[in-house]
Amino acid sequence: METARDTDLRRSGSPLSGQPLTATVEFAAESTAARLAPTEERPPLSPAQQRLWAQNRLDPKSAARNIPMAVRLTGRLDLPALRRAAEDVLQRHEVLRTRYPESEPGVPYQEILSVDEVLPDGLVVERSADIGGRVAELISTGFDVTTQVPVRVRLLTGDDRNDYLLIVVAHHICADRAAMNPLARDLMTAYRARLAGDAPDWAPLATQYADFAKRQRAILGSDEDENSLAARQSAYWRERLAGLPETPVLPLTRPRPAIASQRCAVVDFLLPAAVHAGLDTAARQQDSSLFTVVHAALAVLLARISGSSDVVIGMPTTGRTEPGLEDLVGLFANTLILRTAVDPAASFADLIRQAGATRLAACANADIPFERVVETAAPGRTPANPLPQVVLSAHDSTAPALELPGLTVAALDVDLAAATFDLQIGIEPGPATGDAVGELGIVFSYATDIFDDDTIDCLGDDLGRILTAVAADPDIPVRALGIDDASPELDTPAQATVGESAVVAVEPTPVTLTLSAARGTALTRTLTTVVDDDPDGPALARGEDVLTYRELDARSSRLARVLIGRGSGPGTGVALRLARGVDAAVATWAVLKAGAALVPVATAVHGIEAIHGGAAGFDVKVGVTLGAVPADGIDWLALDDPAVADEIAAASARPVTYADRVRALRGDDPAYIHGAATLGYDQLAAIADGVLTAAELTYESRTYTLAGPESALALIESVTVGLAGATVTLPAGAADDLTGALADEWVTHLFADHTRLAEIDPAALADLRGVITDAAPGTARWATPTPVVVLPER
Repeated sequence: METARDTDLRRSGSPLSGQPLTATVEFAAESTAARLAPTEERPPLSPAQQRLWAQNRLDPKSAARNIPMAVRLTGRLDLPALRRAAEDVLQRHEVLRTRYPESEPGVPYQEILSVDEVLPDGLVVERSADIGGRVAELISTGFDVTTQVPVRVRLLTGDDRNDYLLIVVAHHICADRAAMNPLARDLMTAYRARLAGDAPDWAPLATQYADFAKRQRAILGSDEDENSLAARQSAYWRERLAGLPETPVLPLTRPRPAIASQRCAVVDFLLPAAVHAGLDTAARQQDSSLFTVVHAALAVLLARISGSSDVVIGMPTTGRTEPGLEDLVGLFANTLILRTAVDPAASFADLIRQAGATRLAACANADIPFERVVETAAPGRTPANPLPQVVLSAHDSTAPALELPGLTVAALDVDLAAATFDLQIGIEPGPATGDAVGELGIVFSYATDIFDDDTIDCLGDDLGRILTAVAADPDIPVRALGIDDASPELDTPAQATVGESAVVAVEPTPVTLTLSAARGTALTRTLTTVVDDDPDGPALARGEDVLTYRELDARSSRLARVLIGRGSGPGTGVALRLARGVDAAVATWAVLKAGAALVPVATAVHGIEAIHGGAAGFDVKVGVTLGAVPADGIDWLALDDPAVADEIAAASARPVTYADRVRALRGDDPAYIHGAATLGYDQLAAIADGVLTAAELTYESRTYTLAGPESALALIESVTVGLAGATVTLPAGAADDLTGALADEWVTHLFADHTRLAEIDPAALADLRGVITDAAPGTARWATPTPVVVLPER
């Protein structure tokens, strides 16, 4: 790879080419005045804030948690307009005027100050002659979060007053890196408005951070409550990280000092556009992402360096899963731990799929803070042996456009941030040219205490060679990339990702699916992954008519919100009286998003007795249907009723999260009920994961269900297809030629009651790749090489 940039504080010099400074504008005063929030309550800190607060108490002078942002402004800057804009932003985001004193020893709270208390003298102008030194000072100075609002903003300008550097430094307790986007956007919006003599005309924020913190604490619950979300996710991480090797994955250039300076340097590498295109192709072939391909390649490199096939890599997440949080300044980010087993005998394509499953499982357990994960799952770790040592992240492409009247605005890299981890690697796709992708940037940010430039250059070159090789041949054996069979294997309990299924190999004769633990509480979050990866992919198809995953997701989110508004959710059921088709698929996803149980009803059946069946005492208040509405005491939503259609259309299409449900979803909550047959959410997720692997469904698969309306097979099909990004087909062929209709639609996977398999001739289905059924078929014609996966009894 070609080295594109090599910068740190020692090499960068002045961001303004050495021009002298004449002005500094202070944004956050370190006032000791106090005022409670308007409600006179003392809001608690979020769990992540609580841990950062404790760290700050141990060392208030540390700058390790400071987050910098730099924006260069060239041209005519209106300082009075900037002053008013700063006040506007402070007023809009309470967290920017919040400090964290104690109500009693060890019990902090959020103390929200007024704008006047934070800026009693307005914005203050100060001269300085050393821009590089001043920037370093601003970033490297810590905060005492109990007495200060932990935010600094300085405006640095040259002699001619036409070149400015806006520096923002925030402590992680009140912001994360993603928060710099709404902060910069709101500051620009307010400046433009004040420049025109107006107040900013922006939509009110959906929430404030103090409200989010209280809500998050309530949702997570206590570790002492075994049924709480916090306890369940802690248990997942204890199991997932059990038996971690103690040896570091990266050898150090020099011994780790007793006290880290936390200085870092940055080196960029560039991969050619052709390699970038090859990696994108490999990702598509495995129904994955560029991030996952690079994750797998990095795991190979670290396994080769460390001599261990048990590799741990960190992954940052934004944590902004609730509607409205993307516009809010605050601390939502988290770090997840991806533990990967690198098998030399496997193909790299297999490793991509494994890395993807590992990422999905980790994301499903991402609500508890990273520090809590390390504390509970790896308590023996110290700064001398950090977990993780290496972090991989994708470039944030959602940065706001920085444009102001009369000014040229450019965001600048700030390479003075503290080295939070030993090595951080970022993926930065370059700009595309037409339909062709651009170069791929790989950014190494490393702690200069323990690594030198030559070490990082070697790592970058090695990673580049691996990525180039797999771009040319994604099926290349892992051992061909330098991993031999002498590497120690993971212990058996540590290899399994929660949610993986111990499925048996595909055989010519029927095989029974066996299940392991699953992440049913995150099932709908996992389903939305395919929407993000391929929103325009076909979810349902009847001939030329297609419903995309984007459309399925939006329609089901709207219906889910209507169901939730009528009290449907975990512990309750929703009756579905719909024939197979688009409406049934949308309703199925909507019920799962609400966290309720699907209670299927044959289209010819009327009456509440038929709905409840064996679910005595189970609350079924709402139903979804078409046409005439039964008079049975259920609140039926007739989808073809104009009033109901208008109500659904008016609901938000944004993703439904745990915060929207009537209560937190548990893995043992029912997802399906019909008579004596039931499926819990964990069971449903485990079956779907198992079928996905055993039947080898991919995004190219096309499925069909041949089962009655009361069968769970339709639900299993919907979930499994959603996980794979495959397509549910709706053949229009005549009932007396079902085999022909399936052949015409290129159906690859059939979900069928075993009693109905006799209606189909598998020899006439050239595209058939697998059958998923409730029992072994009793006809000799199914003694074929076509895999037959038998579901476990429920």
